Amino acid sequence: MKTVIEIVADYLKYNELDGLQNGAECGCSIDDLAPCGEIQSSCSTGYKVDVPVGVECEFDFYICENKDDKPWQE
Repeated sequence: MKTVIEIVADYLKYNELDGLQNGAECGCSIDDLAPCGEIQSSCSTGYKVDVPVGVECEFDFYICENKDDKPWQE
């Protein structure tokens, strides 16, 4: 029997998505789903957007609704 994390990971892979996000401050990649220990009902799917080299940001990447989002500029 699959766990919820495995089911969500399968869904993300099948739909070519990269992870989950719950606002700009919370996102997890498919390789490390729910590192906080649980998936919230407000989590939604998204695409991994890497922060460019040279941009000062506390994160290496974001999970965003759109591939073209640039949350570090907001």
